[in-house]
Amino acid sequence: MIPQTWIEAYLRFLLRRRRAVTLVVAALTLLFCHQLPNLHLRANFFDFYPRQHEYIRFYNEFRRMFGSANIMSVILEVTEGDIYTPETLQKLDRITKHMVYTRGVVPYQIASIAHPSIRGAVATANGISIREIFYPDVPKTQADAERVRLSVAMNPAVRGVFVATDDTAAVVHTAFWEEEQDFAYLYDRMRELKRTEEDARHRIHITGFPWLYTSVFRYVGELAVVLAATVLAICFLLYTYFRTWAGIWVPLFSGLLSTIWGLAFAAFLGFDLNPLMLVIPIFLTARALSHSVQSMDRYHEEYARLGDQDQAIVVSYSHLFAPAIAAIVTDGLALLIAAVTPIPLVQKMALFASFWVVSIFVSVVTLHPIILSYISPPAGAEARAWLHSAGETAPGFKLASLAAVAIVLLLALFINTGVVGRLSGGLLLAAALAPYWLRYSESLYAALTGFVIKATAGGQRWAIVILTIALALVLPQWGWTLKVGDMTPGAALLFPAHPYNVAYDLLNEKFLGANQLIVMVDSLKPDGLKESEALRAVQELGEHMRSAPGAQATVSITDVIRMASRLWHDGDPKWATIPSEFREHSELLFVFMMSGAGNSDRFVDRSSRYASVTTLFNEHSHDTIMDALSWARKFESIDETVRLRLAGGIFGILAAVNEAVEDSYWLNLAMIFIVIFLCVNLTYGSWTAAAMLMIPVVLSQLAAEALMVWMHIDLNVNSLPVAAAGAGVGIDYGIYHFSRMIDVYDEIGELDPAVDEATATTGKAILFTASTMVAATIFWWLSALKFQAEMGMLLAVLMVFNTFGGLVVVPAFVKVIRPRFLGCARRRQCRPLPDGSL
Repeated sequence: MIPQTWIEAYLRFLLRRRRAVTLVVAALTLLFCHQLPNLHLRANFFDFYPRQHEYIRFYNEFRRMFGSANIMSVILEVTEGDIYTPETLQKLDRITKHMVYTRGVVPYQIASIAHPSIRGAVATANGISIREIFYPDVPKTQADAERVRLSVAMNPAVRGVFVATDDTAAVVHTAFWEEEQDFAYLYDRMRELKRTEEDARHRIHITGFPWLYTSVFRYVGELAVVLAATVLAICFLLYTYFRTWAGIWVPLFSGLLSTIWGLAFAAFLGFDLNPLMLVIPIFLTARALSHSVQSMDRYHEEYARLGDQDQAIVVSYSHLFAPAIAAIVTDGLALLIAAVTPIPLVQKMALFASFWVVSIFVSVVTLHPIILSYISPPAGAEARAWLHSAGETAPGFKLASLAAVAIVLLLALFINTGVVGRLSGGLLLAAALAPYWLRYSESLYAALTGFVIKATAGGQRWAIVILTIALALVLPQWGWTLKVGDMTPGAALLFPAHPYNVAYDLLNEKFLGANQLIVMVDSLKPDGLKESEALRAVQELGEHMRSAPGAQATVSITDVIRMASRLWHDGDPKWATIPSEFREHSELLFVFMMSGAGNSDRFVDRSSRYASVTTLFNEHSHDTIMDALSWARKFESIDETVRLRLAGGIFGILAAVNEAVEDSYWLNLAMIFIVIFLCVNLTYGSWTAAAMLMIPVVLSQLAAEALMVWMHIDLNVNSLPVAAAGAGVGIDYGIYHFSRMIDVYDEIGELDPAVDEATATTGKAILFTASTMVAATIFWWLSALKFQAEMGMLLAVLMVFNTFGGLVVVPAFVKVIRPRFLGCARRRQCRPLPDGSL
């Protein structure tokens, strides 16, 4: 615990040099503001990848061969009949060309039956030919369309992959370079395509990771509306609690200052702000508000008791300094620990979020005493009691309420759909309830505080202890089943009815699968694939992977070679094999590579050393990915003539991400808990205190994990930072409450009355700050972006459990355990405050 003399000296310094300190902070803030224009709202796909993972290194090594995993799929579906009509095939040709000329695509990684890269083996008068399905001769007659039908039917690497198994849809797969994504441009480009090519008989559906994040970015405007509603709600809560305009702008100023410093620090380091992470800055800003409310409430209380402004500042902040520092340090370190995750997105979030929390030391602990010294103090104890009575509304608030209602009504009139409409309805309801909340909120807080005190009185304290132990035993039954990964790439971020997810479901329903696992077969030497043993190993790997759990089909060079071999022998099915003669399969391989027009690169490299086997799956849950990779590794023990390289495609990317998330999640939790425990022990000098304050932290985490299982919230690269942030900041309430228990016990010397008095004073402020934290997340529940709605719910539940733990569980355990250190904690390390003025 920090010596009291140091704290007093620091506070006196702030008040005596308040102008100089204010100027220094203002100068630093202006420097930070200069960095804000460098902050951009965008997503860098490489930030999602654990770059040192073997699968990511493999992906970067071979992505120019087998293609980027960042693939967008455009599906052309007919509402009646099939695609084999001149009109439909001409549309498919125009869609393919539209994608060819789209900025940011990988030119040689566009796949469609209308593109020259997709070819099949056909028999001609001059022998075997590898030719395009119909490029460049776009069908003009029905006879031309029927020839396309025949060509597709004869090529197993085409039907089910680029044409639906029921012939009612065709797909254009387009790979994009991750580093060249422009989501605003892509949205406008695809909207133009839909506008020109959709008609009564044809529907266009779009899915794939580039379109997923393009869809996510369409909600940025909505997030601004949610933010505005959140700020409005917090302002209202602050006014109802303090009943002064200073009670609004001082906490908001603290939150704004921390926001500027945190965002500017991210810009200074060159970080981009991912839209999926916006809930974290809102959450951290609310933490600054929480610390500010605790400080102001204690200052008002001390001023009502002492009647001297400077002395009230010193007394209140000297008592709050140690718990505030402890809370800030534990929060900052807990967030920083997330940087052990080997994913750049999470590491960047951890760095700027921890700095954001540390900036609260400036915005609250340093500037708050100075701000309070400049503004007029509360009007005494009697006025304080009146301000918090359940009586008259404070002057001027009625006009503000009417103005707010008028603005909301205008919003509801002009924009009555989507999240804005829902928010308008919610705000209208809140406006209707506002007078009642204003009138009875103080009584409500008092009633809740009284209920909390009664919950830990007499035998009830044992019930709380037993309930806590029961929850700690029961909740892990669900939490331990929490799985890493997504069920579908869009379902974790967007609601099921979103067009993206509709398109994804259609792709998996009508085609053999949208999810690829690419395994590279290394023949160990150049031209090694020209040997029949290596080609047979590729064929056997394909047959092996077709038996993998969840696999729908496989595609490799041997599919084309076998088809060509069959055609070479007058179409006899028994010749659909890999030729045993070196000359025969070498000729077939040569014909394929020389006429592939870029298509061969998906199957075999130019040195004929590497061949790819692509396995198609219709979902990519954690178990499916892990089972598929395990299944692939089994083949290497069967055939030792080749070496396998794992893993490419979306399965390789997600496997790397899932492994990094799973390993780091549990490591994060363990390190966070250890750091919090050690910080609390250093603060209070007691292992018992640290253990008791850890109870609500662990309980909240168990509840959050159980909630994620119940609500089917995926634990992935996006939700990991939010879960880490929630775990790291859960101890603040317990620290403030526990510190007040020590203060009161030092004054009266009786444990139970000291605990109850701490609850009656600091507990009320904790209840209010908890309500502001819920207000900071509740409007996210209305978001049309599923991820934001779920993360808002998750953080709100964490805050509720943290509040319950800090207000109810900790006092109950203190009354039951009755730790001996409580009475001597302050006397051992502190001296009484001076009664005189500064």
